[in-house]
Amino acid sequence: MYVHVGPTYQTNVGSYLSYTAALNYWVMQGSGIVPLMFLVCINELATVLERYGIKVKLFAHDVKLYLQILNYVRVLQLQQAVDALVAWANEWQLSTSVNKRCVLNADKVTDSTCFIIDGLAVPAFESDRDLGVMVSRDLSPSLHISNIVAKAH
Repeated sequence: MYVHVGPTYQTNVGSYLSYTAALNYWVMQGSGIVPLMFLVCINELATVLERYGIKVKLFAHDVKLYLQILNYVRVLQLQQAVDALVAWANEWQLSTSVNKRCVLNADKVTDSTCFIIDGLAVPAFESDRDLGVMVSRDLSPSLHISNIVAKAH
């Protein structure tokens, strides 16, 4: 017999009600401990990812993993870190945002390396927005400046 003690989650859309899901980890929304719990949670992620020898940048709910790819071993190293990130997110019942995943190769050489998250290939882009700044593969500020000028007009 399975007995779950703790909160559950259910979604209501129109007249439809989803199945009830048990939450394994929770903090009451709006409580004063939420920011502290978030820091404890995200610091654990940084510790998990450090084991893979990659660079990790965390800002709010954004996580960036990067590594200089010199050979196929480094590609595997980065993929293992990505897999660890996904496993950690699943353990904490967090999802990775499908529309926010991308690979940005900061190099002049076009690389066809493919990374996988949850069975899906992560798209490679020529540029991407990072904390409000447009970053291009050549790391030139031109694209960002062009976008700012276009908005100003």
